[in-house]
Amino acid sequence: MKRFQVFAIIILTGAMLLVASCFWPKDNIVVGERIIRFIPKEEILDFKVKDNTQNVDSVIAMLESRAYGINEKAIRRNSILDESVFSESDYFVNPKSDGGGTALDNFFRYLQKSDSSLIRIGHFGDSQIEGDRITSLLRIMFQDKFGGSGVGYVPLDDVTSPVSYTRSSSPNWVRYTVFHNRSAKGLYCPGGTVFRYRFATPESTRDSIGSNGDTIKIKVPACSYSNATVFLKLFRGYSVAKLWYGKATEPAELKVYNSKTNELLAEVVLDSDDPFNVMKLPLKSNPVTLKFVFTGPSPEIYGLSFDPVVGVQFDNYGLRGHSGDGLLTISSDLLKAELIKLNDKLVILQFGGNVTPYVKNEASLNNIKNSYDRLYQHFRKAMPDASVLVIGVNDVARSVGGTYASYPMVSRIRDAQKEVALKNGCAFFDLYQLMGGENSVLAWNKKGWASRDGHYSDKGREIVVNELYLAIMGEYNKFLIHGTTAGK
Repeated sequence: MKRFQVFAIIILTGAMLLVASCFWPKDNIVVGERIIRFIPKEEILDFKVKDNTQNVDSVIAMLESRAYGINEKAIRRNSILDESVFSESDYFVNPKSDGGGTALDNFFRYLQKSDSSLIRIGHFGDSQIEGDRITSLLRIMFQDKFGGSGVGYVPLDDVTSPVSYTRSSSPNWVRYTVFHNRSAKGLYCPGGTVFRYRFATPESTRDSIGSNGDTIKIKVPACSYSNATVFLKLFRGYSVAKLWYGKATEPAELKVYNSKTNELLAEVVLDSDDPFNVMKLPLKSNPVTLKFVFTGPSPEIYGLSFDPVVGVQFDNYGLRGHSGDGLLTISSDLLKAELIKLNDKLVILQFGGNVTPYVKNEASLNNIKNSYDRLYQHFRKAMPDASVLVIGVNDVARSVGGTYASYPMVSRIRDAQKEVALKNGCAFFDLYQLMGGENSVLAWNKKGWASRDGHYSDKGREIVVNELYLAIMGEYNKFLIHGTTAGK
């Protein structure tokens, strides 16, 4: 389609809408029990965005004035801490458990062993965390305090550019997720992805832009491949590189090179019968620029990880557009086996933004509530001796008649998440309250901390992570003093 045609269609459509608004009945049109409304012409012609953020100013001022970070010299992991170091968070609930402790006590017990073992934390979410956003900041803060290195889990391909490394994958990788392009075998890593490579790709077409600016179709010829490759450049050093893969029907081979010098660092055979394997790669050295070459029939490849020997590691499992329910397609037995093999002791579940536009009444809210109830149960069942932390939905805005305002059910979604989280023995961090409640995302947008659809900027992520970190450390501080965090 020509550019002038697109422009003409836009102008014509706008004119038709304006004419329709001039003649639309003020009382709207009633069809049975339904009311058909139309935007009045006054709102169409009012190009000013109205301010709905008056009640959030005090929250913004508090967040700006707070001194982030803590004095590490005054704090030692295995010593009794001064209760004045951390104030109790208004946004964090760590409920009592049936055994007399609290939801996070199991995690805290393992955290005390981080100087002799590797403790993993899985961060599950949607586009708010994709590409290692938010997770990378938590990783840095926890590793600074409890030890550790590396960037954790690295998928072999993705739809976004990560912040902790760069990646280039050959075109013959196929990505399956619990949300899009599901695997027929139903086998996924804990985060809901799995990869396979193929040796031939069929002819296809893709969109491109012609020399005159018009959209055109380009034919992509069929290709054949002798191997599948992944190039990585990591932004943090590591001690151990690992390959996560599934059952191999026939042996496959992996060679790892230093991509700068082309030195062969390791050569391994993938031939395990187990559905989930974590193979330590025997690298001669640990460069941050790496090339991985796979040959032979493809097993399920779940990804790579770059870790310390001991300390803390955060794995980012972000899936764009996902609401979390897809993770229920991973069988309880497989999920449990994976989390045990990885030694996950805390799972953080951060979903909600993608369901917000679709929750419009009590019935849809109840469906979402039941979905999250099942999701939280799913992880609690898979890791009964560990902990689960739920991060609630953040504020999200929409355009309404010449202004922007929060979706009307955001607070109700938050309430539902909090209710079922506490019911299932999970800790809860209230992002909606932290931001300031209704219409707070508009104030965050003015400050450059978030977009109106709720996605945080670099500064916004820094604020959220600092509040979350201080809240968790406040509970950990009480655990060290009292032997339990006493719960709220």
